[in-house]
Amino acid sequence: MNRELTRIVRLRRVVRVLLVIVYSVTLLWFLFCLFGGYLLASADYATNVQTSQYILYGFLFFCVLHFAFMRGLQSLGEQETALMGRIIGGLFPEARFNPAGTVNREALAASRLFSESTSLAGIDTTSYGRLEIPVGERTMQVCDVGITPQHDGEFAANPLKTLYRAIVRPIFGARVESTMHTFRGMFGYCQVPRRFKGYVLLLPDHLENRVGYLAQSIQRIRQKNGAKFVHLEDPEFENLFAVYADDEVEARMVLTPAMMRRMTELRKSFNRDLMISFKDDTLYFASETPDGFLRPGRKSLGDERLLEQFWHEIDFCRTIKTEMK
Repeated sequence: MNRELTRIVRLRRVVRVLLVIVYSVTLLWFLFCLFGGYLLASADYATNVQTSQYILYGFLFFCVLHFAFMRGLQSLGEQETALMGRIIGGLFPEARFNPAGTVNREALAASRLFSESTSLAGIDTTSYGRLEIPVGERTMQVCDVGITPQHDGEFAANPLKTLYRAIVRPIFGARVESTMHTFRGMFGYCQVPRRFKGYVLLLPDHLENRVGYLAQSIQRIRQKNGAKFVHLEDPEFENLFAVYADDEVEARMVLTPAMMRRMTELRKSFNRDLMISFKDDTLYFASETPDGFLRPGRKSLGDERLLEQFWHEIDFCRTIKTEMK
């Protein structure tokens, strides 16, 4: 795959340069619309005419660059999708990769990992592909999902925040399509042999100290639906996870000492924050990956670490289901 990877690396650099130019020019135009009138107010007629000509030429040049940027971004997405199909087909021939697969909003709501209730009203979801992994007689669904909260009147209430998220953040973000999301990464779910009473949530222990919509949702979990913080007698486990449940007895039946040891080992092997929940007969899990779960990471395109990364992440999905048995 070296030739294909090299082509993607080059295209990604071109798209990155075009992105910086297009979004920087957009930012300058936005500032000019706000303050340009004050600068031109004292200019004479000839200066205003000349400035209008420069603006027209700049606008035409911007249109050309924007067209090239959009075509390059589209081509990059197509090549990355084709590469992912080859990698998954080679490493996991039993798995089914659907780049147009959508995320199940009912499963997102039931997981309560992205909202304090079982409703996702006011939240937009975007799917970047779905992976179906056979695990015994059942199938695990794993999606690359982006979640964006809807804030009515956000621009009027906080225009600087909106300007930052829409124009400035894409210049420095890992992926341009991820910058508007409050969460971008892996979301998976699968049925398990047992049925749980109520629900149990395992969240990163430090998440409440973060700033953002997801952290605010987690903070509100304590206040709704009877969720309670459950203290467990495993210091190493509690350094990684904060446990919330509406039934403390059920939480302790699920998180036995042996299970907590397994979960600790699983989290350490994955080396990334994990959110896990148990509800009815289904296990849900999520992990934030700004580069995208079903997209090749930009830091590992040059060598074999790309394949190691995907093997590790997808095999983790199979391992977590096996451990839950």
